[in-house]
Amino acid sequence: MNANEHKWIIPSYSSTSEVSDYEKDIWNTVHRNYSNHTYSLTEDPQICDDLINPVQSPNFKIPNSPDIKVLIPGCGSEIGLQETLLTLCPQIGQVYCTDFSEHAIETAKNNWQDTNEDTRLKNHQLNFKVADSTKLAEQFPDWREKFDYVLVVNSVLAGEDEHNRQMIREFYKVLKPGGRLYGFFPSIFWELEVAYLVQSKAHWLTDGQINLAHSACYDHRWNSRQIYYTPLRLNRIFKEAGFKRLSFEVSFDDSDIAISNLKDIFGVDEPDVYNWELLVRLEK
Repeated sequence: MNANEHKWIIPSYSSTSEVSDYEKDIWNTVHRNYSNHTYSLTEDPQICDDLINPVQSPNFKIPNSPDIKVLIPGCGSEIGLQETLLTLCPQIGQVYCTDFSEHAIETAKNNWQDTNEDTRLKNHQLNFKVADSTKLAEQFPDWREKFDYVLVVNSVLAGEDEHNRQMIREFYKVLKPGGRLYGFFPSIFWELEVAYLVQSKAHWLTDGQINLAHSACYDHRWNSRQIYYTPLRLNRIFKEAGFKRLSFEVSFDDSDIAISNLKDIFGVDEPDVYNWELLVRLEK
């Protein structure tokens, strides 16, 4: 490894290359009472629309065709994205939703079954599976070059840089040639901005919650970290996996539901301070 390659690698946090049981336990706990622990971007209908049918970028619209297959890895227990996809694209072929948390998948299945029949539309289109996003092609060999689209919403933020990089490589493997990845990715710069702009959050800079060099955000409640990349580092990871960049932009989540959740979960109630993420569109 030369010096130029080394500067992009984030030091390991654990001694194992496997996704730990501890991390799985954390997310199983989170998904037992999701709304009290965190906020899913897919609760915001506009976020879902921006992935599936962006009004300002019609070239990125997902076709409403029975030939189209979609993968939603790290889907969690919320079903807003699935509902939006099948409402906007009722003729779509198949949609596979995966998560490494068994509890998340069971909750998502139950949430889907609890929706009314008109909302569920063609239930056979939707498939839920427990899967490790770092081993998709290994767990499901027939998924290689199977999907036209991979939709990623805040599911590439493991505490290990190598795990995140492996996820991106797996998404590349399961996409058809010419297939596309659309996704939202949190950035460490959002945490940094809030720490500087919101006085009550200045302690994020002094108590070790933010590590800019490692793009790491530490959650003291769970004694764990998640990696929120800088744009340059994230772009490099996509490039190394083989992706072609189509668009890379900042997306402000300033809807009423997002502002309310920002206040409830993060305690941030400041004018013009919104959650923002990186909206990325890539092609294989």
